[in-house]
Amino acid sequence: MPSDNQLAYSKIINDLKSKKFYPVYVLHGEEPYFIDEISEYIEKHVLTDAEKAFNQTVFYAKDVELGSIIEAAKRYPMMANHQVIIVKEAQGFKKLDELDTYIDHPVPSTILVLCFKGKKIDGRTKLAKSGKYHFCFESKKLYEDSELPRWIKQYLNERGLGVSDLNCSLIADHVGSDLSKVVNELDKLLINKGDFTELTEAMIEKHIGISKDFNVFELLTAIAYRNTKRAFFINHHMSSAKDFSIIPLLAQFNGFFMKGVVLKQSQIKDQKGMLSLGIGFRQTKDYEKLLANFTLSELEYVMSLVAEYDLKSKGVNQVMVNDQELMKELLFKVFYRKELN
Repeated sequence: MPSDNQLAYSKIINDLKSKKFYPVYVLHGEEPYFIDEISEYIEKHVLTDAEKAFNQTVFYAKDVELGSIIEAAKRYPMMANHQVIIVKEAQGFKKLDELDTYIDHPVPSTILVLCFKGKKIDGRTKLAKSGKYHFCFESKKLYEDSELPRWIKQYLNERGLGVSDLNCSLIADHVGSDLSKVVNELDKLLINKGDFTELTEAMIEKHIGISKDFNVFELLTAIAYRNTKRAFFINHHMSSAKDFSIIPLLAQFNGFFMKGVVLKQSQIKDQKGMLSLGIGFRQTKDYEKLLANFTLSELEYVMSLVAEYDLKSKGVNQVMVNDQELMKELLFKVFYRKELN
């Protein structure tokens, strides 16, 4: 199910395509991708090329006073139904109170787009609340372990390429939550899909560089089976990558072992019970092995390790150690707790 963030984004784009415009758009939040997509759509598609010459202006907040933008917004279009004013990097304005009066009485033929990238505006202000004449959109970061894989699936499906939930998670884990980078990688797959209608692991490995044999899911499977040799072998290949980072791995570890703790505490061992908790069908075997091979105490211990190594990866209270060494240490402690005690 799409998040509220995605639904709001889809509404704006669909309204724009239907020529339903608001006089003022306030785009703000931590995820720049959606802000760029909306503002670029307005910039490219609201006016014709002939109309843009006299009726479209792009300002940068650092180069102009807010008062000048309001004065420009009060003008009427020339030989067109609308004029478009796009203000980029609007987070550079120190005071926004001047906009309140204009928002209450905007010029209907003006489409004013204010882009506050990387910043959430004060929710108590008039700008932050959609009204009769303006639409406020908060562009939120997608959660890597839930929303991002679903977004990847939707993005590919809408462009004619089917993809399994597992492969969506694989891409999300490898690429990370920077949506601009994610889209760049997904577009590589779409450009090279040929006659394929379903994304395969071979396509992912070839065009994005994610190995179907050496990834975090295979690593977690090896841990669940207590296959020490394979776990260290997979980790060696993964950590040899130039852009290796322990942070997305820790997020996957946290989710995997947290569900293990919940299953253990609830005494759920059957596949039906696991599916009811949102565990994918293909993962149920891994959880069966995890529950058989790890006690509740051991699962909780691994959770504490994940928290510890999250801090270490950020250099808290210790001399910085590279991510490759941290990952080896973590795996060693997961498998050899008894020996360490």
